[in-house]
Order: sequence, then structure tokens, then C-alpha cells
Amino acid sequence: MSGVNKRVLQAAMNSANRLILLGVSAFLSTSAVSLRAQQGTTFAEKQCFALHVRLNEKPLPDPARVTFKTRNIELAETPENGCFVIPSALRNEKTVDVVFTVPGSKVYLSSFALDFFAGPWNVDLADKKFGGGVPLPKHARVSQTCVVTIHVGEPGTVVAQSPCRTPL
Repeated sequence: MSGVNKRVLQAAMNSANRLILLGVSAFLSTSAVSLRAQQGTTFAEKQCFALHVRLNEKPLPDPARVTFKTRNIELAETPENGCFVIPSALRNEKTVDVVFTVPGSKVYLSSFALDFFAGPWNVDLADKKFGGGVPLPKHARVSQTCVVTIHVGEPGTVVAQSPCRTPL
């Protein structure tokens, strides 16, 4: 192989290597963004969550106050711009309970990891049956059950808790 051919081949390989490196870098960057989108924002980036409640598939007014509970702490919060902020005193806890009232019901949701408080929650309540084939815990009474859809990460997380609802 002549010197000119070797230089041309070497230049082509260097260009190909740069393109491969750029392609891999772009892929990794895109994958990181995609993974980040799937995971949702971290608790440190957005330390609040919105709470929307429906009864028999009809929207109820959003709770005006939420009480956060752990074994040793109980703190009530009102929303800031539609978002409940987790008090700094709770940010080192592993799990937190959430208590709130809506017309006709007191709701007690227990043991949620702090990562779940980084996006909106939909809480579905029903008097006789849940729509959409919602799986309920065994022996659960529909009127005492809460189905919580947490929109953090992709796909979101659905949790059914019973009993969690008591009449007021």
C-alpha cells in the first residue's frame, strides 16, 4: 500500500471514529434525557405535588390543606400555586402519610416514599364501584378504598389502599 493510500485510509478511519464517537455521545445524551423523563424529576428538583380528587369519576374541589404525618411529626400545609410543598422537617424521612378532607370524606393515605411527591396525584374515590376495572385489595370495601395514581416517571404508579376513607 502506498503512503498516499495509507494517509487517505487513516484520515477516513479518523473521520469514521469521530462520527462514531459523536453518534455514541448523542445516543448517550438522548438516553440520559429519556431515562430522566421516565424517572420524572427528582425530589430535590421539585419538592411539591399537586393533589386532585374525584368521587364516582366526578372532580371534587382540590383539598385546601394536607397534613403530613410520620411517627414523630405531624405538619399541616396549604398549597402554594396549586402545589403542596413537603416541609423541610420531613425531607429525611423514608415514608410519609398524607391526610386531607374533601366534601363528605376524610382520606388517610399511608406510607408513601418521598420520591412520589415530585408530581401530580389523582385520588379516585367511589361509593359503589370504580370504573375502568381497577383492581382492589382482597376484601376491600369500595366506599373505604382510595385509588391513587401518581404521575411521577413513566408509566405512573397506581396504588389502591383500603381502608383509607371515612365519612365525615
